[in-house]
Amino acid sequence: MMPHTLIPNWLSTLAICSLLIGMACFVYILIDQRQRPKPMMSVMLWVWPINALWAGPFAIWAYRHIGNGSKPRIAHTVTMPAQSSKPQAMSNEGKPTMMHSMSMQDMPMKDMPMKDKPMKDKPMKDKPMKDMPNMDMSNMQMPAPAPDPTSTPNSMSSMPEMKMDMPAHMKMKMDMKMDMPMQMGAKKPFWQSITAGTLHCGAGCSLADLIGPWLFAASPFLLWGSPVFGEWALDYLLALAIGVTFQYGGLLGMVPETGAALWWRALKVDSLSLTSWQIGMYGWMALAIFALIGPMSPTEPIFWFMMQIAMACGFITAYPMNWFLVKTGIKTAM
Repeated sequence: MMPHTLIPNWLSTLAICSLLIGMACFVYILIDQRQRPKPMMSVMLWVWPINALWAGPFAIWAYRHIGNGSKPRIAHTVTMPAQSSKPQAMSNEGKPTMMHSMSMQDMPMKDMPMKDKPMKDKPMKDKPMKDMPNMDMSNMQMPAPAPDPTSTPNSMSSMPEMKMDMPAHMKMKMDMKMDMPMQMGAKKPFWQSITAGTLHCGAGCSLADLIGPWLFAASPFLLWGSPVFGEWALDYLLALAIGVTFQYGGLLGMVPETGAALWWRALKVDSLSLTSWQIGMYGWMALAIFALIGPMSPTEPIFWFMMQIAMACGFITAYPMNWFLVKTGIKTAM
């Protein structure tokens, strides 16, 4: 086994850079999720950032194309100032400067913006014909008809027709809201569902492998005469506990079982997927410990860099298992 003193400097630098990128991607997804609608399974709010710790930019790609990041951002509601019945100050161009602070109910009819507003300075019948030379009568609007005495005071039939133009940004928001149900109801391709399910399993494994080494360092023990196998056994049991809890949270409310029956189903669903993930992870760590680098401590960046690669190997070995579980109906597609 290679002593730690012979680890190249470039490998140590690469390990530090990879860990920093993973943490940056973790923070990015945490912040971005606050601007998206909540997923159907709340546990997915932790699945994507946890996987970003080892997958980095690849986790962001999966989050944006498969996960919650593919949903449109939430439109923030703008709080309007207190409504007032006083006329608004006019700008130099003759337009209201704070039109949005007044509701349509409180706005006087004389100040309401209308297209092609009729002349009101003087009735037409009082204007002499000599004061109206070359008058174009094509666009002249006739006075509104007298109110129908049989109609109620609240009848809208006597109101003059108003034409208002909607701003372009409001039209875009309305169009996006109209299209949102169709986008939300779109079915994912099968490979995307398998990827999401595999990462769901991987989040539990990653969290366990993040906590396990520190617990083992606090109270180490031997298994088959080796501390490595003792640590792996602890990591596996911890991953099983966390993974089944994640699976329970994903199944809650989506299947008829509850209580102990739901926990048992979560254990059956997640055990094969989780075990296949751990096989890939242990395979790489065995290669790193017994052939490439040697025993490592969780206080060293190189250890966590090897763990990042181990998680990627775990995804590779768990993906076919998740495909099989969904195809056979043992596991539900996400």
